Amino acid sequence: MAVKILASVQPVPPSPMPGLPFTPVEFDAISVTPYVNGNGRLACSIKVRDMHGPRQTAQPTQTKAGKDAA
Repeated sequence: MAVKILASVQPVPPSPMPGLPFTPVEFDAISVTPYVNGNGRLACSIKVRDMHGPRQTAQPTQTKAGKDAA
C-alpha cells in the first residue's frame, strides 16, 4: 500500500522498534478517495497530512491502597 504525505518537508520515519518486523507509524488528517481504475476495478487514493511515531499512552498510577487510579 502506498500513502501520499502532503507535507511541506519530507517526514522522517521513527526509529524501528526492537522485536517488530515493521516500524509502526501514525498518520494525521487521513483522506481516502475511492475511484474506478483503468481496468474497471474499484481502487482508492490515500493521502495524509503528517506521519509520526506511535504516541505513548499514559500508564495507570497506583494509589496508596494499591489499586489503579482512573
